[in-house]
Amino acid sequence: MIKHHRYLTRLYIALILCCFSVLNFAHASNGIDKNWQFKVYLDGDEIGFHNFSVVHNDEQHEVYSSAQFDVKFLFINAYSYRHDNVERWSNQCLDSINAVTDDNGDLYKVSGKAVDESFIISTLENMNEYSPCIKTFAYWDRDFLNETTLLNSQTGEMIEVSSEFIGNETIRHMGQDVDARHYRLRGDKLQIDLWYSADDHWLALESLTENGRVVRYEIP
Repeated sequence: MIKHHRYLTRLYIALILCCFSVLNFAHASNGIDKNWQFKVYLDGDEIGFHNFSVVHNDEQHEVYSSAQFDVKFLFINAYSYRHDNVERWSNQCLDSINAVTDDNGDLYKVSGKAVDESFIISTLENMNEYSPCIKTFAYWDRDFLNETTLLNSQTGEMIEVSSEFIGNETIRHMGQDVDARHYRLRGDKLQIDLWYSADDHWLALESLTENGRVVRYEIP
């Protein structure tokens, strides 16, 4: 059971988050441009939340997010996950990132910044240098699906990925049936399904654990 719970975080290779709560988002210079407050479910049972906000400021924008999962087994909290992150972007490239994760007691910290012609990532274990224009798993921007490598904001690693368009579907969103475009993102031991509206607004997310349980993000 515990082995399965730890695998949840491997599926969320890019849960974008850092030390900002939703209440802090309104203090950004131009206010909140986009805001998502997802409830997170495991096999239909609610286990927590994952909130995102995107704030634009001239040619730059900032992304704030915060997630909290608690999985109970026989009334015992068998697994907990906390992940907080803030990202700053310029011209569709990641400019900086600061993320803190508590994965059931295991602590991860990732900080990174574009410097000259490279992007420097520091974790608790090491430091890595990447190309100057990289992206995280930026679910809030459908164009991230065009990338072949993405930054894991929990571990600081670059992950090879591919994506495909599955088709047009109707899903439940905020109490209504809405038309959606269904995409699938794949990587090593990773499959994430994403739904977007016709104007590319992010609607939902779903992923499978290695033993077939379903994790889903919805806005009821």
